Amino acid sequence: MRQDGRFGILLSQAALCLVLIASAVDQLRVHGDLADSVARQQKNNELIGKIDNQLDALARGTQALAQSGDANAAAVTATLAASGVHINAGSARR
Repeated sequence: MRQDGRFGILLSQAALCLVLIASAVDQLRVHGDLADSVARQQKNNELIGKIDNQLDALARGTQALAQSGDANAAAVTATLAASGVHINAGSARR
């Protein structure tokens, strides 16, 4: 009888070890997935920055054309202003 009790304890300890190992392996997988997501997000942030700079340059160019008398550019800047978009031609954000 005494050995049966030890076997049960040993079996439960082995099961606990397996659960802990499975949990550690899962945590490593999740960590790798998270690192991949962070890397992809960084690439997206860089792309968004490039697009933002291009849009700023386009807006400043449109405003310069409007100030020099281009009627179409003036209409675009007026529409942007009516929508709450204000162009600051003197400074770039990035």
